Amino acid sequence: MTKTHGFGTFAAIGGLTATIALLAGLPAVSADELADLRANQELLQRRIEQLAQGRDLSVPRGGGVPGGYGAEAVPGVPMAGGSFPRSFLIPGTDTSIRIGGQITEVLDYWLQNGPINGLQSTTLSTNGNLQGQTLDIHGQQVPGLTVGQAGVTAVPGRPGFGAPPAQVNHSRGNGIFLQSPRETRFNVETRTPTAWGEARTFLEWDFAGVCTYCQNTLTHVSDNLALRFRYGYATLGGFLAGQANSNFSDPDANGEVLDFGGPIGQAGLVRVPQLRYTIAGPWGSAWSASIETPETDIMTPVGPIFQDTATSGTGTNAIPPAQTTSFGFFSNVYGPVNSGTPFGLNPTKNVAPDIAFASYWAQPWGHVDFKLVGRDLTVTDGRFFSKSYFGFGGSVSGDVKPGWFGWNKDDFTWQATAGNGIGRYLNDQSNAALATNYLLAPTSQNQANSILFHPISAFGMQFGYQHWWLPNLRSNINYGFAYYDISTNLIGPSASMTVNKKLQTIHVNVIWSPVAFIDTGVEYIWGQRKVLANIYGTQQALVGKFQVKF
Repeated sequence: MTKTHGFGTFAAIGGLTATIALLAGLPAVSADELADLRANQELLQRRIEQLAQGRDLSVPRGGGVPGGYGAEAVPGVPMAGGSFPRSFLIPGTDTSIRIGGQITEVLDYWLQNGPINGLQSTTLSTNGNLQGQTLDIHGQQVPGLTVGQAGVTAVPGRPGFGAPPAQVNHSRGNGIFLQSPRETRFNVETRTPTAWGEARTFLEWDFAGVCTYCQNTLTHVSDNLALRFRYGYATLGGFLAGQANSNFSDPDANGEVLDFGGPIGQAGLVRVPQLRYTIAGPWGSAWSASIETPETDIMTPVGPIFQDTATSGTGTNAIPPAQTTSFGFFSNVYGPVNSGTPFGLNPTKNVAPDIAFASYWAQPWGHVDFKLVGRDLTVTDGRFFSKSYFGFGGSVSGDVKPGWFGWNKDDFTWQATAGNGIGRYLNDQSNAALATNYLLAPTSQNQANSILFHPISAFGMQFGYQHWWLPNLRSNINYGFAYYDISTNLIGPSASMTVNKKLQTIHVNVIWSPVAFIDTGVEYIWGQRKVLANIYGTQQALVGKFQVKF
């Protein structure tokens, strides 16, 4: 490749200058010929300026940098165009910058089990409506339920057994329509060549934040959406620092869906603060290790609590604490329960960062990604007990382009994840790493000895297939599954009606792109939860989306 800052450049400039001088000295010509000569002179002058700026026009756009837009980036030598697609050079620097994003309007219509009187949201599955949807109760009995627990009434002749309360939200949750632009986002990216490798920064925000001053009337007069921070990280060569997708996740193996939450069964966290280092390996591989922000997460008889949960509420070891305000997704099922930790003392403690390793192998037919994660899970009351557990898990994921029947763009995506104490690394807001019977800080060693903690085993998987009907028309079908092994005897009968044991989703869509930067489509979603009491809750919904990227 010809360097853009050597003697060859100056020779080219000298030759072009001589050509211009020759053209200027020609005898009188016709008006048309003179116009052509002036046009040629302008083209030559522009070429001189481009060469002087260091861009070699013999290198086609995109050929200088793998996946890039302009010529090869050289430290200290600015380029006329940006070094990556749709970027431009900041004047006086060798830093390329791109401003991008998307305008998105989403329409949700719940056919079954939609959210009741909740804030506007376009998240249906993972970390959305699925985990706390209304249960399909038809006279089932739950062992251990007694009068006073979660509104349960005793069943005559069945001591120690109770019937779950009526699920009036079934009729209210059908036929619900929502519409929102909250997925609209914008981002800024920069890339700068250095002697240590390329330096890159990326910032992104969307409008899915919480409007703290208008939660009760979010769409009454105007849609008062709040800005939310999504990504913010910087890289230098193989080093990354900031908030990015977990090293345990593999976005390239996620199926394309219109639902903002996506299918259940995805590995890893979305957007977590971390430090990561990546090195290139043989045969198209990349090896990386990261330390990520920890979060000890436990499941209790009255729901999950975490290290960053606010402390509030009181209670006893005998029954759940008095019900006060809303506690996350449980309020959708059985009405208000405690907000924050109900114990007056949060026993979780973050001692060390989570550590994740990944080995990514890219091939012409697709890719494979192998991942491991290890976690310290510490719980203590600071007085009578202090226990630490090691949470761990592994995942394998990838995609395969079969290339059959001449369908070169068709793609299979897949991933499988399993672990013990893996918790949030199987992406789902309702799960946890430890199960416990802890309800109140003990006042004696005997009480502390009765408190038990047990790591939760979990398994998840996801499969998808994308088919292109036309160059601008495609369809996707995705299935997701997650299972959690949690002891009902440990967290109690009341929690058995709220804590999920199994989750499933199916997404089917068709997406049309009239132009490359516009997507519009419709999607059918089926989702089901099964709680520890073996009672199901099922949702069905349609999602429509119109998205313009820039």
